[in-house]
Amino acid sequence: YTIDNGLVAAGGEAQSVLDKTLSNRVVEFEVGAATLTPAGRVILDEMYAAIKQIGTPKVQVIGHTDSSGNRQANISLSLARANTVRSYLIEKGIPADNLTAVGSGPDQPVGSNDSSEGRAKNRRIEFRLASQ
Repeated sequence: YTIDNGLVAAGGEAQSVLDKTLSNRVVEFEVGAATLTPAGRVILDEMYAAIKQIGTPKVQVIGHTDSSGNRQANISLSLARANTVRSYLIEKGIPADNLTAVGSGPDQPVGSNDSSEGRAKNRRIEFRLASQ
Protein backbone atom coordinates (compact mmCIF):
# COMPACT_ATOMS: atom_id res chain seq x y z
CA TYR A 1 0.00 0.00 0.00
CA THR A 2 0.91 3.59 -0.47
CA ILE A 3 -1.14 6.44 0.82
CA ASP A 4 -1.80 9.35 -1.49
CA ASN A 5 -2.06 12.60 0.37
CA GLY A 6 -5.08 14.72 -0.23
CA LEU A 7 -5.50 17.98 1.57
CA VAL A 8 -8.49 19.96 2.60
CA ALA A 9 -7.75 22.94 4.82
CA ALA A 10 -9.57 26.16 5.52
CA GLY A 11 -7.72 29.42 5.60
CA GLY A 12 -5.87 30.99 2.66
CA GLU A 13 -2.16 31.17 3.44
CA ALA A 14 -2.14 28.22 5.86
CA GLN A 15 -3.83 26.04 3.25
CA SER A 16 -1.33 27.16 0.64
CA VAL A 17 1.60 26.13 2.84
CA LEU A 18 0.08 22.71 3.51
CA ASP A 19 -0.93 22.26 -0.14
CA LYS A 20 2.60 22.96 -1.34
CA THR A 21 4.03 20.53 1.20
CA LEU A 22 1.74 17.60 0.39
CA SER A 23 0.60 18.20 -3.18
CA ASN A 24 1.00 15.00 -5.21
CA ARG A 25 3.02 13.40 -2.42
CA VAL A 26 2.71 9.87 -1.08
CA VAL A 27 3.15 8.90 2.57
CA GLU A 28 4.25 5.28 2.31
CA PHE A 29 3.45 2.51 4.77
CA GLU A 30 4.46 -1.12 4.76
CA VAL A 31 1.93 -3.23 2.86
CA GLY A 32 -1.19 -3.95 4.92
CA ALA A 33 0.36 -2.31 7.99
CA ALA A 34 0.55 1.03 9.77
CA THR A 35 4.37 1.10 9.80
CA LEU A 36 5.89 4.08 7.99
CA THR A 37 8.58 3.52 5.39
CA PRO A 38 11.67 5.77 5.40
CA ALA A 39 10.17 7.70 2.46
CA GLY A 40 6.96 8.19 4.45
CA ARG A 41 8.94 9.63 7.36
CA VAL A 42 10.71 12.11 5.06
CA ILE A 43 7.37 13.51 3.89
CA LEU A 44 6.10 13.74 7.48
CA ASP A 45 9.27 15.61 8.46
CA GLU A 46 8.32 18.16 5.80
CA MET A 47 4.75 18.20 7.08
CA TYR A 48 6.03 18.87 10.61
CA ALA A 49 7.96 21.90 9.33
CA ALA A 50 4.88 23.16 7.46
CA ILE A 51 2.66 22.83 10.55
CA LYS A 52 5.24 24.73 12.63
CA GLN A 53 5.51 27.38 9.91
CA ILE A 54 1.80 28.18 10.13
CA GLY A 55 1.82 28.42 13.91
CA THR A 56 1.06 24.86 15.06
CA PRO A 57 -2.70 24.92 14.48
CA LYS A 58 -5.10 22.17 15.45
CA VAL A 59 -4.95 19.56 12.69
CA GLN A 60 -7.08 16.51 11.99
CA VAL A 61 -5.20 13.58 10.42
CA ILE A 62 -7.61 11.45 8.38
CA GLY A 63 -6.72 8.04 7.01
CA HIS A 64 -8.48 6.59 3.97
CA THR A 65 -8.36 3.27 2.12
CA ASP A 66 -9.72 1.93 -1.12
CA SER A 67 -12.67 -0.46 -1.09
CA SER A 68 -10.65 -3.65 -1.59
CA GLY A 69 -11.13 -6.23 1.13
CA ASN A 70 -13.16 -6.15 4.31
CA ARG A 71 -14.71 -2.75 5.14
CA GLN A 72 -14.17 -3.06 8.90
CA ALA A 73 -10.54 -4.07 8.38
CA ASN A 74 -10.08 -1.05 6.09
CA ILE A 75 -11.56 1.28 8.71
CA SER A 76 -9.23 -0.17 11.34
CA LEU A 77 -6.21 0.14 9.02
CA SER A 78 -7.06 3.73 8.08
CA LEU A 79 -7.33 4.68 11.77
CA ALA A 80 -4.11 2.86 12.65
CA ARG A 81 -2.28 4.72 9.89
CA ALA A 82 -3.74 8.08 10.94
CA ASN A 83 -2.64 7.34 14.52
CA THR A 84 0.85 6.43 13.30
CA VAL A 85 1.09 9.78 11.52
CA ARG A 86 -0.25 11.58 14.60
CA SER A 87 2.25 9.81 16.89
CA TYR A 88 5.13 10.57 14.55
CA LEU A 89 4.29 14.29 14.47
CA ILE A 90 3.92 14.34 18.28
CA GLU A 91 7.36 12.75 18.62
CA LYS A 92 8.73 15.49 16.35
CA GLY A 93 7.28 18.17 18.65
CA ILE A 94 3.71 18.99 17.64
CA PRO A 95 1.60 19.20 20.84
CA ALA A 96 -0.62 16.13 21.23
CA ASP A 97 -3.64 18.34 21.92
CA ASN A 98 -3.23 19.88 18.46
CA LEU A 99 -3.59 16.60 16.56
CA THR A 100 -6.53 14.22 16.23
CA ALA A 101 -6.70 11.03 14.17
CA VAL A 102 -9.70 9.70 12.26
CA GLY A 103 -10.09 6.57 10.17
CA SER A 104 -12.56 6.87 7.31
CA GLY A 105 -11.75 3.58 5.62
CA PRO A 106 -13.23 3.36 2.10
CA ASP A 107 -16.16 5.71 2.76
CA GLN A 108 -14.84 8.92 1.14
CA PRO A 109 -13.27 7.95 -2.19
CA VAL A 110 -11.75 10.59 -4.44
CA GLY A 111 -11.28 8.19 -7.36
CA SER A 112 -13.03 5.18 -8.82
CA ASN A 113 -12.40 1.90 -7.02
CA ASP A 114 -12.85 0.20 -10.42
CA SER A 115 -9.28 1.01 -11.52
CA SER A 116 -5.85 0.63 -9.91
CA GLU A 117 -5.24 4.36 -10.40
CA GLY A 118 -8.49 5.24 -8.64
CA ARG A 119 -7.78 2.85 -5.76
CA ALA A 120 -4.32 4.39 -5.36
CA LYS A 121 -5.90 7.87 -5.09
CA ASN A 122 -8.28 6.59 -2.43
CA ARG A 123 -5.46 5.27 -0.23
CA ARG A 124 -4.40 8.53 1.33
CA ILE A 125 -3.80 10.63 4.42
CA GLU A 126 -5.48 14.03 4.62
CA PHE A 127 -4.50 16.88 6.89
CA ARG A 128 -7.34 19.29 7.68
CA LEU A 129 -7.12 22.39 9.78
CA ALA A 130 -9.60 21.90 12.61
CA SER A 131 -11.98 24.58 13.79
CA GLN A 132 -10.40 26.54 16.58
